Amino acid sequence: MSDPVLLESIRIEDGQLPLLSFHQERVDRSRKVYFAKSPAFRLSGIIDSLDLPQTGVHKLRLLYGAGLHRAEVEPYSVRPVNSLQVVHADGLRYGRKYADRRDIQQLFAQRGSCDDIILVQRNQLTDSSYANLALYDGKRWYTPAWPLLRGTRREQLIRQKIIHPTVIRLRDIAYFKAIRLINAMMEWEECPTIRSEAVLVP
Repeated sequence: MSDPVLLESIRIEDGQLPLLSFHQERVDRSRKVYFAKSPAFRLSGIIDSLDLPQTGVHKLRLLYGAGLHRAEVEPYSVRPVNSLQVVHADGLRYGRKYADRRDIQQLFAQRGSCDDIILVQRNQLTDSSYANLALYDGKRWYTPAWPLLRGTRREQLIRQKIIHPTVIRLRDIAYFKAIRLINAMMEWEECPTIRSEAVLVP
């Protein structure tokens, strides 16, 4: 079995990469699993070698393994999401940020008329197809304790005590007023927020 190609999607805002330390933490965790004997992979050194845009919001995609495979930069804008379809995904494994997302795309194809999906495993909420989840009960924001992937924005928001990890079961959706999709490319205030009644449960 060949080693996987891993991926980091990093927000560039006016030439700055505010979550870089969180991305480095995740890269280190992933490489410890697959490439522990390889030389250190320092994101800051790669960034210094690139000619990054100095204005606007862009996505930097780094594909890597033992070393860097490819770096791509493209403009970024938030994709609107107004409805979510619950999809059961007990067989899905995505504990690292892999470049190969075919299994997730197959589940995304089950969204019907909705804009995105909520992936459920063992009747617990995990993630959407491209973002972690935050749910609002009218007082506080919570995030599933066991996401498929520990996102960098999620880690930042937990440390800032803006969101709070807890087990959220499928039946608990009814107790929340809204769901927000969070990932590294979006600031907290610009993340899509979906009314709970716009979540379709099979």
